Amino acid sequence: MVLKNNPLSGEERKIVSTRLYKSEFLYFEKLCEKEGKKVNTKLREMIRKEIEENPELTNKTILMKIKQGQDEDYKRIESKRREWKFEILGGKNVQ
Repeated sequence: MVLKNNPLSGEERKIVSTRLYKSEFLYFEKLCEKEGKKVNTKLREMIRKEIEENPELTNKTILMKIKQGQDEDYKRIESKRREWKFEILGGKNVQ
């Protein structure tokens, strides 16, 4: 699987949060304890299971979103470079 074999790092990682009722979280925490897993481990396991069950949504979509994000980042950097009239010069000891 892409996510297991190729761990995400740096800007590829996203932190996702949600609000749960305390009772929902406590039930989920009890489930995790019963299985001997931490909450984060169980959540990742559940997400991986959903991804594996829907492969048509993963490969092309993820790669397309990564490419789109990289393109947007490059455009943003280029526009700032032009705005600041910043130029990267080659050679040694450029000041």
